Amino acid sequence: MPRLSLLHLIFVLSGLSITYPSVANEEIQIIKMTPKQSEADVSHDYLVQLVSKSTKLAEPHFGPSKIEFMPIMLSQDRVLQLLGIGGVLDIVASAPTDERESSFLSVKVPIFMGLLGYRMMIIAPSKLGIFESITKEEELKNLIACQGTAWPDADILEDSGYRVLRVTKFEQMFEKLHSGECDYFPRAITEGYGELEYYNENNPDKPLAKFDSILIHYQVPLMFYTSHNNYELAAKIQYGMEQMVINGELEALLKTHPVTQSAFPLSKWDNAKIFSVPNKRLPKSVPTFNKAMWLSLD
Repeated sequence: MPRLSLLHLIFVLSGLSITYPSVANEEIQIIKMTPKQSEADVSHDYLVQLVSKSTKLAEPHFGPSKIEFMPIMLSQDRVLQLLGIGGVLDIVASAPTDERESSFLSVKVPIFMGLLGYRMMIIAPSKLGIFESITKEEELKNLIACQGTAWPDADILEDSGYRVLRVTKFEQMFEKLHSGECDYFPRAITEGYGELEYYNENNPDKPLAKFDSILIHYQVPLMFYTSHNNYELAAKIQYGMEQMVINGELEALLKTHPVTQSAFPLSKWDNAKIFSVPNKRLPKSVPTFNKAMWLSLD
């Protein structure tokens, strides 16, 4: 067992204890992940790199791993249903809910170190003037946000009086901005810029615009989930991601990955107006108390 640093001891003492196998398993463990939601899902590569880096750090204790992908992409509801079926899908990245926390094993390290909860907006260029004139949260609530059908974000926003249109497929969000069915598509500051750049490069005749003078903020992490039968994989990724927090690799990945680097330096948000939305649905099992895992714009 490796010698524990002070920060690692903080993890352990705060309830995030890790059990290491006494002998490394040399058999290569296949980790089946979902493919991209669509070609516009540029965050997928970040998730793959994170699983790869964390399992590599855990290899001396848990043995080697290899990532493979499902041949087709399904809706989040269907993906979560498949998670419990052995050999089909091993790991899913999802925002936590009480149901997911009880149905699956979660890796309790926020994938984007809490920055997922800070939302800029993708909008149609013709509506830029409307958004620039907003001074109060109620004015934003009167507009319609695009959200995924099964995304916890939709519930969080609706709980606070925001108008939401639930959309089944990721790529349809952009279409509905053009059609006017949605006024804005809230995206994390760690993902929205990359998605917008990709979309505009591939749709030069109908570009979309960013609006980030106002951010919506609610505390919601993205976390990895495995089935209850896949404890070793959950423990492996938990160990590896904790090591990445301790040695600074997780924050470094956020700062350098093409998708997430636009959020940095965090001082760029000092003048942004932030509308804070409570997340009444955040499970108590989410380790919000462990400040080493969370970045903040405050």
